[in-house]
Amino acid sequence: MDLNVSVICMKETTLSSTKKYECFFMELHEDDVRLPDGKTSKRIWIDHPGAAAVLPITSDNRAILIRQYRYPIRSITIEVPAGKKDVIGEDGFECVRRELEEETGHASDDIVKVMDMHSCLGYSNELIELYLARDCCPLENPESGDDDEFIEVFHVTREEAGELLRKGQITDAKTIILLQQFVHQIHD
Repeated sequence: MDLNVSVICMKETTLSSTKKYECFFMELHEDDVRLPDGKTSKRIWIDHPGAAAVLPITSDNRAILIRQYRYPIRSITIEVPAGKKDVIGEDGFECVRRELEEETGHASDDIVKVMDMHSCLGYSNELIELYLARDCCPLENPESGDDDEFIEVFHVTREEAGELLRKGQITDAKTIILLQQFVHQIHD
């Protein structure tokens, strides 16, 4: 089977694009597209600058997680530290170093990239770079986080992280991926 032929036959062509909304972290677009069968359709999508997330691991092998309220789902979530790239073209490594400090008050000299992921590819081009940070240690005077962000930091063992996953207490995809890496000792 020639995969390239299939890919070409599935491609949609943008006929027009209208920016409907813009704010500090995204743009909402409505596009008219030509489908592979020649028909036309609309696509509503979000243009996002990208983000990075990190699973901080302490020298005693505990993961640092955060709890925060997420308005879109009206719920308190358990997540890894993460944030959007503040500047177009910002390096994911620099983004996670900043978020690690701002959200947990920790730093690490041993940060490795795990993978990239698209969080909501049905309606957004957001790409999240995922990292692990080992031997994290607390900073004396960390940078403070965003004024509108209220975060509770806590630590879990490998076993406790596995239990959170098994009980379905974590629904955030980037956190699930990184905690699975931790629980199954991938990248050790």
